[in-house]
Amino acid sequence: MSFDWADYLKLAEALTRDPSSPGPEEASLRTAISRAYYAAYRSASNLAASRGELVPAGLASDHGLVINHFRYAADPARQKIGAGLSRLRGNRNKADYDDVLSGRPAATAQSSVTLARNVLTALGSL
Repeated sequence: MSFDWADYLKLAEALTRDPSSPGPEEASLRTAISRAYYAAYRSASNLAASRGELVPAGLASDHGLVINHFRYAADPARQKIGAGLSRLRGNRNKADYDDVLSGRPAATAQSSVTLARNVLTALGSL
């Protein structure tokens, strides 16, 4: 059975609700930000691939490919998905690569979870 990438959003929600429970708070929040992105990104990638709209190569460049596939579509709903994915990716890159996060990690985690939920809902409407 194939992994349901939306399950990463459930993990991100749990980490955001109680970031001190599984480990250090900032590590949990950074993980929530990252998992929220991957829930949305992989769901979008798989949907587009299953419809024959794009063929991911399994490379880092797939992230931009998927985001741009949606961002530059003619359909405004798809454009909104692309914009959401882009914002989520930016948050994820900061969480995964920056030594110091600007702003409040809890707020970024919560906004990432909300944004990922919105992207998943929009994907379900396509």
